[in-house]
Amino acid sequence: MKEKILEVDHLSFAYDNNHNALKDICLAIYKQEKIAVLGANGAGKTTFFLNLNGVREPSGGEIRYRGETVGRKNINQLRRNVGIVFQDADSQIIASTVKAEVAFGPLNMKLPRTEVEERTLSAIREMKLEDCVMRPPHYLSGGEKKRVSIADILAMNCEVMVFDEPTASLDPVNAEILEEVLDKMEQQGKTVLLSTHDVDFAYRFAQRVLVFCGGELIGDGSVEDIFRNEALLRKANLKKPVLMQLYDLLYAKGKISEVKECPKRISDFASLL
Repeated sequence: MKEKILEVDHLSFAYDNNHNALKDICLAIYKQEKIAVLGANGAGKTTFFLNLNGVREPSGGEIRYRGETVGRKNINQLRRNVGIVFQDADSQIIASTVKAEVAFGPLNMKLPRTEVEERTLSAIREMKLEDCVMRPPHYLSGGEKKRVSIADILAMNCEVMVFDEPTASLDPVNAEILEEVLDKMEQQGKTVLLSTHDVDFAYRFAQRVLVFCGGELIGDGSVEDIFRNEALLRKANLKKPVLMQLYDLLYAKGKISEVKECPKRISDFASLL
């Protein structure tokens, strides 16, 4: 039986009285899931993440962490265990050096100095930032800043990792580093949620897909089920991943045989052909 970490029960959120950014969201999130959150701009993805992390307080409904309803008395427990990497790295970075920035979270958790140092250096190595340790993070490139913001969360060792558009501003090399880190997180038993407009990346990465539209959760299912649902894709302004389109085309032409799961990487296609 899968271990349930978070429960979202009839969650609603409004920035003002005239507009609900989230409307009656219900779902459960389990240990070691890899979830892609898709939807057009303004669909509610970021607002959902901010509620999930405790940055925002729900207007209605509730969030439960490991069976306990989250409120003002225990909100810090949620924040310690659900880490978020924002789309704009500059909004997250506050310290004067990369090392101080990555150490900030563990220090605030009041961990022993030796553990803070160990976590900080491990996260810096993980994100390949050794050459930037004593540099001011605000003077780094966009891709380097993104890696610093990810190292921030790695150092905190959160149970749930949330990434808001993590591939935005990343070049192919940095995007590859990110994918490697995400794979390692799964191996370490972490739960990962990320929002993205890159359906090909979502297709490669995710086991489960959540689709938002107009503040509502209109789709929740496996990668295959979501991307095979033409009506859902049209409603959410999404498209089918390129590799799925290619597989369908080759299968229709009789060039390849039917397989249980559509290939998600070029290497999968190579073995199929």
